[in-house]
Amino acid sequence: MRIACAALALLACACHQFDPGEPEESTHQKCLRRAVFGDPAFSAYVLPYPVGSSYRLLQSYCSGGSHLNQLAYDFYMIVGTPITAARAGTVLQSVDLYEDSDRDGRHVNFLMIGHADGSAAFYAHLRLGTQRVKVGEEVAQGQRIADSGHCGTPLPDLHFGVYRSWPAHSGDDLAINFRNADGPLDERGGLMVDVMYLALPY
Repeated sequence: MRIACAALALLACACHQFDPGEPEESTHQKCLRRAVFGDPAFSAYVLPYPVGSSYRLLQSYCSGGSHLNQLAYDFYMIVGTPITAARAGTVLQSVDLYEDSDRDGRHVNFLMIGHADGSAAFYAHLRLGTQRVKVGEEVAQGQRIADSGHCGTPLPDLHFGVYRSWPAHSGDDLAINFRNADGPLDERGGLMVDVMYLALPY
């Protein structure tokens, strides 16, 4: 029950305007203090879609909107786009209940995949019935795990974020980039809004 509640709280942060009851600048600055990226060449992560594909970033980390206090990325994708594991790990949690026509922000299909260092990646807004992995299953980096969908979000996209531990909590997210992303990075080393990122071989 605690795990389910933690997942719902995480989804609320991922999919809704963050409203902590404090000035926006303060919240934004807190997010930016966590936004410390390493050299992408040494990142453990690859883009969460197949090599040779390119997708535009709708929201980046700390970029306002629902990501005001989120170290996460939203990639614009048509419904049915293949989603691949950004890092090898074990499936920790899965929700596969909601149709693409369901715009309720609390209704989101997702996968949570844990990694060897205890962190966990969150893949959200997945298409109903397309998850190819189950809880407890080992997943290889680059393995197709689901298709993108349109549940719980205004536009069809993949919401991707990484958390220090699991169950995940708001504010416990990690700043990550991708070693195979072909495209510009900002001064901190993160991906930029409205840029197309090509997934290179790795």
